[in-house]
Amino acid sequence: MWGENVSIWELTGYTRRRIRGRRAELLLACLPPLAVCLLFRLGEAAAFSLLLYFGAMKPIELFGGFAGQFIIAAVLALLRWTVTAPLICAAAVKLRSIVTDEAEEPSVSKLLLSGGFRRRSIAAYAAGRLICFVVLIPAALLGAYALTLVSDGGGSRELFAAWDALILAAVSVVLWLAARLSTMAVPFLLAEYPERGALSCAFMSIGFMRGRKRLPLALAAVYALPMATVAGLPVFLPELAAAYAAGISIFIKEDEYARSAVRRELGRTG
Repeated sequence: MWGENVSIWELTGYTRRRIRGRRAELLLACLPPLAVCLLFRLGEAAAFSLLLYFGAMKPIELFGGFAGQFIIAAVLALLRWTVTAPLICAAAVKLRSIVTDEAEEPSVSKLLLSGGFRRRSIAAYAAGRLICFVVLIPAALLGAYALTLVSDGGGSRELFAAWDALILAAVSVVLWLAARLSTMAVPFLLAEYPERGALSCAFMSIGFMRGRKRLPLALAAVYALPMATVAGLPVFLPELAAAYAAGISIFIKEDEYARSAVRRELGRTG
């Protein structure tokens, strides 16, 4: 259930009615972040392919042990964040304005030309990614420890320790997935609370999505198959993005109503 009495099917049905006749407009706002991210991923793959082709690194070093690999990946990640973060946040602002019936819809081009908007979106996006990275560190360390124990050919004690390490690594991966789902609300919180700082919105998203992580999972389950084809992507991508924006707007209204109820109760009790 999303909100108090809204099911996932009611949410998608409402979204479908809201964006009727505007799919092309929303597609132009949603496609650039996806296309730019894909372009950078292809660039990263091309860079490592060249390193392998010229013998600068071994295939096994793709999975660790090559300092240059980390440097290249970090530089490309920073470049990707710098370019995609404003596009994602601008799309979130556009989607929010449509699903909340704002009187004046913002211009995506004006947002992208605003230096303050770009800095705020990049800072918030980077903070969310760094939070997820920190959560993923234990999984990487535990996985490397388990691999070392197995590759060294230890006895039953070492195998038992490796098994425990793999279980803990799986738990860390689940926590990382939860962190990724929690930070998905950051662009919409930036749009909803322009007075808040970027870091404040990034950390606020963790508590905001507590108990609400089923929304992106349910939407992914509904739209995964329709969007798996090239023909379905331009049709259902705007609908998926708008449905998620509508769900986040419902959650924001729920929190605002709860805070208002608390303030009224405190006012009555003096």
